[in-house]
Amino acid sequence: MKILIVSHEYPPIGGGGANACFYLSKSLVNNGHTVTVLTTGFEELVGEMNENGVNVIRLNTRRKSKTSSSFVEMFSYLKKAMKVAEVLHKKNHYDICQVFFGIPAGPIGLHLKRKFNLPYVVRMGGGDVPGFQKRFKYIYKLTNPFLRKIWKNANSLIANSEGLKRLALDFDRKSQIAVVHNGVNIHEFTPKHKENDEEINILFVSRLIERKGLQHIIPLLPEIKEKSNKKVVLTVVGGGPYCDYLIQLCKEYNVVDLVNFEGHKNHDQLLQYYQNADLFVLPSSKEGMPNVVLEAMSCGLPILMTKCEGSKELIQDNGFIINPSLKEQTVKNFTELINDKELRIKLGLNSRKLIENAYSLEKVVQSYESIYNRVMEVEENESTVTH
Repeated sequence: MKILIVSHEYPPIGGGGANACFYLSKSLVNNGHTVTVLTTGFEELVGEMNENGVNVIRLNTRRKSKTSSSFVEMFSYLKKAMKVAEVLHKKNHYDICQVFFGIPAGPIGLHLKRKFNLPYVVRMGGGDVPGFQKRFKYIYKLTNPFLRKIWKNANSLIANSEGLKRLALDFDRKSQIAVVHNGVNIHEFTPKHKENDEEINILFVSRLIERKGLQHIIPLLPEIKEKSNKKVVLTVVGGGPYCDYLIQLCKEYNVVDLVNFEGHKNHDQLLQYYQNADLFVLPSSKEGMPNVVLEAMSCGLPILMTKCEGSKELIQDNGFIINPSLKEQTVKNFTELINDKELRIKLGLNSRKLIENAYSLEKVVQSYESIYNRVMEVEENESTVTH
């Protein structure tokens, strides 16, 4: 099958959605499909290149940040990608178009379907679903009419968690939405025995933005330290506009010596951080299905995660759902894991089992292939009836 994937982010640019796109693209190629990814470039990383068998075309949209994209930059991608996608399809005659994020890439799929009758599938990632982020409410109002058309004309809609599906249905009750979780390479992200048992390493991996919630954990560190029977460190992996504020917060709470800011790391550098950690925290206010939590679980880490769209599916006797506003209970959750090695081991093993049973990359890719095959079958049947 010839597949065109349109996504405004693809590693090393972007976050969880970019990584999900990378995993899917690479796995589809490994399964014998021909895949082209049309995405955004960054600085010198512009042009057409072969990456792991995937034909990646990176457009020059003058994107200023590796980790985040403005609405103007997204529109710039859409404008350029629309024209390039048309040229690519005329040349390569794709069988299907996979859209990552209804906004900004959705109009590309809609355009190709209307002009060439190319079927398209939309994969929702979180921020592209109205209501996901309050700070985008005015942008949602602007884009909602277009998004309804994109969803209505799509051959299939995919949400990456049950929670995100519910949010999408709040926006459009008529939509038929399949749930396909993000997947993780369980052969790459594996547990590793940690030699140093005297220091507990709490790991946070994400963009440093307000929504990720790290600002709610830093003020709890003095009490966590006081009630722990081991030395505690918080390792922060990620970059973003909130970094300076978080560093200042560490100074205010006198925990500079407890927090290591590692900066942004490419995806292929993350494994060592997971394997050197003892537990993983992601205190986000909103998430679809966070890849970093899946990767941490695959590496056998117990999870501390706030209640959001994907947490109900991910936290199943392998960690705690926390509410940082309930400070006493949150500190207790941390210190229980820090002070009880057997509990950490038990919950970590449960994390790994859950990933192996439900979130392996192989199972996720099979789900996408099944959807593609159903779409192609319907298209062929309709074509036969028409003729």
